[in-house]
Amino acid sequence: MTKKELPQIALVGSESLMGRELRDLLRDSILGRKLKLLGTAEPGTAILTEEAGEPAVIGGWDDAELNASRVVLLAGGAELSKKALDGVKPGPDSPVLVDLTRSLEDHPGARLRAPQAEDDEDSSAGKLYVVAHPAAILSAVLLRRLAEAGEIRRAILTVFEPASERGMAGIEELQQQTVSLLSFKKQNTAIFDDQLAFNLLARFGEEAPLALETIQEQIERHTASLISRMRGVPMPSVRLLQAPVMHGYTVSAWVLFAERPDLARVAELLKADPLDYRPAGTTQPNPVGMAAQNGIAAGALEQDRNEARAIWVHAAADNFRLVAENALGVMRGVLSA
Repeated sequence: MTKKELPQIALVGSESLMGRELRDLLRDSILGRKLKLLGTAEPGTAILTEEAGEPAVIGGWDDAELNASRVVLLAGGAELSKKALDGVKPGPDSPVLVDLTRSLEDHPGARLRAPQAEDDEDSSAGKLYVVAHPAAILSAVLLRRLAEAGEIRRAILTVFEPASERGMAGIEELQQQTVSLLSFKKQNTAIFDDQLAFNLLARFGEEAPLALETIQEQIERHTASLISRMRGVPMPSVRLLQAPVMHGYTVSAWVLFAERPDLARVAELLKADPLDYRPAGTTQPNPVGMAAQNGIAAGALEQDRNEARAIWVHAAADNFRLVAENALGVMRGVLSA
């Protein structure tokens, strides 16, 4: 593909945390040469930012730029994604939307995607793809690989949510709470409506703008959709907890097989891309270690001492990087069609 043949790609919400992740991944890619950065500014205005140590400009909103693009990556908030959907002119030459915010999943034309968790390449010619929740992607990838070790009878997943899933507001609230506790000052609780610093939450406070149960339901919904395309993978029981960490999902999985599994065989299966198996004696999966890292780390593999047919395994992934990787996988499939 020559530079002249490169299609234009628009990135909506370029200044968001997810937008920055996409910019990082595309920076050294040939596709990054035609990346059009769009933000929340009004038409005719722009935001000055930094890209690879150099000044870069994020343009204001422009429907013309959207409709001139082959693919539009939606990385802003729900309002911005819906604005982009409304700004696209329908027709055979309209751009394909790839929604990383999950705010358009209820649209009748939306299709849930996660290439890393899909057995076969999706060849459908859709116009709106929604990238699955990162915890659902992690869970589906892990269970699909484990199913190759034997028939799975049951799986229980405890998922630990990072503050960054609530955007910069969530990160700043956790940071401010930590500082306030150490200096004996009043805490900011606008996002979680409870103390998250040095704590673990099974529920948010009643005044929180989003309930933890709602997030768990989305993870369950997306996991069910992804594993429905797999053979021999039952729907797991999922429990979501809010952890006092900035970035990265971790999942503690208990998996019961029909027969006692071979742990050496399981370990080998967990080495297949996008999984990275961490054997005993090496750094085990954790959110700090996976920050800005590709794929999913798996480790802490052991047999359940009270049930010979069951195993425990721990996995971790950078929430933004995992979604961005799968979004680019969807985009590459669109461009190669």
